[in-house]
Amino acid sequence: MRTPGGAGQEGRAWSADPQGHSAKPIMMRVAFTTYSTPGWSLAEAAQVADSMGFDALEIRAGRTGGITADSAPEQCAQVRALCADRGVAICAVGTGCHFVVEEAERRSQVQEAARFLEVARALGAPVIRVFGGAFGPEVGEDEAVDRVARSLGELAGPAEATGVRVALETHDGFSAGARVARVLQRVPGPWIGACWDWLHPFRVGESAAQTAALLRGRVVHVHSKDARKGPQGHWEAEHFGRGILPVGDLYRQLVGQGYGGALSFEWERGGDPEPAEALRQYVRGMRALLGAPGL
Repeated sequence: MRTPGGAGQEGRAWSADPQGHSAKPIMMRVAFTTYSTPGWSLAEAAQVADSMGFDALEIRAGRTGGITADSAPEQCAQVRALCADRGVAICAVGTGCHFVVEEAERRSQVQEAARFLEVARALGAPVIRVFGGAFGPEVGEDEAVDRVARSLGELAGPAEATGVRVALETHDGFSAGARVARVLQRVPGPWIGACWDWLHPFRVGESAAQTAALLRGRVVHVHSKDARKGPQGHWEAEHFGRGILPVGDLYRQLVGQGYGGALSFEWERGGDPEPAEALRQYVRGMRALLGAPGL
C-alpha cells in the first residue's frame, strides 16, 4: 500500500507528510495562497515569495497560472519550473470543488476533483483543497455530511494512486471542526484529511484546543490568517498579529500534533490593490512563531 510522501519538489526542502511521520523533526513551511494576490501573475507571486522568504505557494485554481482541472502536463511542467527557478515549492492546489449539491452535480464535482489530483501530481503539489459546501434546512446536517463523506470516499483511491492528499476545508457549511470531523470519521486512512482554516472554527465558537482535538491526526493543510469583527459585525481580514484570532495558540496546537505541512496565508481583504504589506507582516510574524529570524 502506498503511503503519503508526495512527488518530488525542486523548491526549498519540503515534506509532504504533514503529520511529521519521519525519523527527524519537520519544520512547518511558510506559504501563501495566490487567492491573496488576484492581480498578480504567477511569475510575480513566485518572485515575491522568493524575495520575502516564503517557502512555498498554494496555487488557487482558475486564478493564477491558468491552472484548471484540465491543465495539460506541459502547462503544469512550465508552472512547476517557474516556481522551482525561484526556489519556491508548490504546497497545494486550491480547488473550488464542493459536494453538497444534487447527485448528478456531486458526481461531476468528484470527477473534477479527481482530475485536479492528476494536475497536482504534475505540479509536484502534495495536497488539493476542497469544500463541503453551503447548505440550508432543506438538506440538513446528516444529509450534507453523507454527501461529502461519500464524495471523499470516492476520491480516496485516486488520491492514493496519485500520491496527493485531499483536504476538506473548515469553511461554509463545514466551518466547525466538529462537522469536518464527522465527515472524516466516515473516511479513514491517510489520503483524506482536513484543511484547517484558522478563522472559521473560531468564528463559530470553537477554541483552538477544541478544533485541534477534533481534527487531531487529520490536518494535512492549514490556512493561517488573522481577522477581527468590523463595525457592521462582519469578520474582516487583518494584518497578522493585529486581529483577535489566537494565532499563537493556534500555532502551538499544530506543534503539539507534530504537524509538518504548510502554513498558507490567505489574505481575504477584497479590493486590496497591494497585498504585499500583508504578506510581509505575515512572514515576519510566522517566522517569529517558528523561531526563525525575521526579515
